[in-house]
Formats: sequence, structure tokens, C-alpha cells
Amino acid sequence: MQIVSLGGLTLPLAGCTNDAAEDGTESDDGGEGSGGGDGGEGDDGTGNESDDEITITAGSGQQGFSGNGDALTDDFDIGGGLTVVEAAHDGDGEFGVRLMPVDDRNGTLFADSTGSYDGRTAWHLPGGSYRLSVVAGGDWEVLVQQPRDESGESPPFSFSGNGNDVHGPFEFDGTYRPSGDYGGDRFIVHFLSATGDTREFLFHDGSIGNPPSFEFHDVGYIEVKSDGEWSVEVD
Repeated sequence: MQIVSLGGLTLPLAGCTNDAAEDGTESDDGGEGSGGGDGGEGDDGTGNESDDEITITAGSGQQGFSGNGDALTDDFDIGGGLTVVEAAHDGDGEFGVRLMPVDDRNGTLFADSTGSYDGRTAWHLPGGSYRLSVVAGGDWEVLVQQPRDESGESPPFSFSGNGNDVHGPFEFDGTYRPSGDYGGDRFIVHFLSATGDTREFLFHDGSIGNPPSFEFHDVGYIEVKSDGEWSVEVD
């Protein structure tokens, strides 16, 4: 039994399954996995059994899910375009979050970690019906957002964080130079358009000493994937 909560009203919804996340993932620049943690490809681990209860909340441009253990949700719609997934895990063992089109047993991996996790990652997805597949060793929460901003903060700007995160919206209209600092072993920065399907690599730990300049005339978000503390500046 799946429990759905919309606007404070709780309703039962059939069709929840305990299946673990399916194998397969998309890759970002440099062949790294698209999830958090070490960026590796997810496994078919069984994790803990689900308690057969997933809470779903819906709002404007976003849908939230929470539960315990492995789970595969019922179908829900994604409009197509930029999709940001915020995920948190409180438990031991593997944690993987994947959005799977109903006609594809692979899908896109948004989080791939071990132990506790709290982060955000982003991809451009085709529109259609999807299922959320979660492999977890404890309690988890996932928020699926579909921002469609047409304006945002213009450079110069700076922000900082820890682990995987997505910041914006930012509005670019010229040529800019990024810079940053990090304290972990992994650090990679992307730009993702909010109005189109542009996903551009900006720099990573190997080019942090002399990041190349970039030219954009677009509104979008900056995604950072890291395993430690970091800071990013754009001038």
C-alpha cells in the first residue's frame, strides 16, 4: 500500500513495489556517473526491505517522496527539460536514486552514495511518465523539481557548500571566468540551462588552477559534484 499526501489530504494508492533500483546509468563529462558520492555506477543491491509505505507530496513544479528501504514508485509525469533531484538518506549501506522512464529499465542516476547523504544533482530529461527507484539502507527523502526560470542573478557571484549541490537561477549574457576551491578528492562544475537542454562542463579539480573562460547567453543553474567542502566564483 502506498500512502499519498496532497495538500494535507492523505489517501491510499495501490501499486507500490519493493523492487530495488534497476542497473544502468547515464554518464556526465569525463565518463563519471551522474549520481553523488564517488560518481560510480549503481548496483542492483537489495538494501533493506521497504516498509511498503511511501509518502508522496505534490506542489507547483515539484513532487516529494519519502520512505524506508528499497522502493519503486508508481508512475508520475515529468514535463521534460531541466530536472533537479534533492535527496537525503539516514542509514548505512548503499543509497541510490534513479528516475526511470516506464519503458526503460535503466533511466538516469541522480544519487549514488554509501551511508548518509544530503545533496542535489541535475539533468535534462525527456518528458513522459517516470518511476522513482530508490536503493536505501534506512529512511530517505527525495524531492523532484522542474525549474523553468527565465531570469536570475547576473555575475559576478559566489557560493559555497559541501558535497553535491545545485545553485541558481543565474542569468548569463557574455563571457565569464569561473574559479573555485575544494577540500575533498573530487570536484566538478557544470552549467545546465533552465530553458533548453544545454549542459556544459565548466571546470573540475584538474583544471582548477586555470579554469577556461566560457560564453553563455542563457538562464540556468550551476551544479557542483564533490565529496567535500568547496566554493565557486564567477566573474
